[in-house]
Amino acid sequence: MVNSGFRRTRKQLTWACAFVLAVIGSGGALSVLSAPSDPASAANVPIEQCNGVSNDDGAQTVQCTVVIVNNLTDDPSTTGSVVTINGVSTASGDLVTSVNQCNNSANGGGNTLLCSVTITNNISASGASAATPATINQCNNNQPDGLGTAPNVCVPSDASTTGATITQCNGSGNGGGLVTPSGCTASGTVSSTLPVTINQCNDSANGGGSRVVCSSTIETIVTGVQPTTTSSPGPTTTSPGPTTTSPGGPPTGGTLPSTR
Repeated sequence: MVNSGFRRTRKQLTWACAFVLAVIGSGGALSVLSAPSDPASAANVPIEQCNGVSNDDGAQTVQCTVVIVNNLTDDPSTTGSVVTINGVSTASGDLVTSVNQCNNSANGGGNTLLCSVTITNNISASGASAATPATINQCNNNQPDGLGTAPNVCVPSDASTTGATITQCNGSGNGGGLVTPSGCTASGTVSSTLPVTINQCNDSANGGGSRVVCSSTIETIVTGVQPTTTSSPGPTTTSPGPTTTSPGGPPTGGTLPSTR
């Protein structure tokens, strides 16, 4: 993993981490692109950054942000993503399906963890599934006076499930003396047509006297494309007209018999 934007001040050490695209190539081989300048070469890629950093004491700050806009259509030329990592944007023909950041980080005493992920999925494809609420697993395995306890709230609270779309802030903010305001928020919608996951801020900021602020948002906009159907006209049928007969006489158009 490559980390960039590293700077030191008298009071804090800040990591503005670069991102890594892990691309599963043919035959299951794993290649790593330390861009943002170079587009990835796979159809679906994950983003990983800021994991396992700043675990020493010393008022260090881990601050990492990811903003993703995925566009999925029936046309490969208009399918792709725009990814902004810590303020640096790159466009690609790939779709980003997961973000894994800020885990097992900032565990030194007095450290600060500030991480956020925002994903927008624009889906306009035939047969696309409707958007449904994202499942959330956050702020579990934290000490009683830590994350999830006012004023350091988690929204939603009591969010515990397996295989969640968003998993964050679990086993974090322990060690005592959590600095206020701390907290974690998660919300969003997803579609099975383009499943995405966020995993961040877990097992982090446990050195005591730390601060944790993490947020995850996923917005999925589905515009269904209905298949074009054509209908052929049915056969034309003609019913014969009725035959009428005058009472007491021959059918209309006949000759009356002569009388003597």
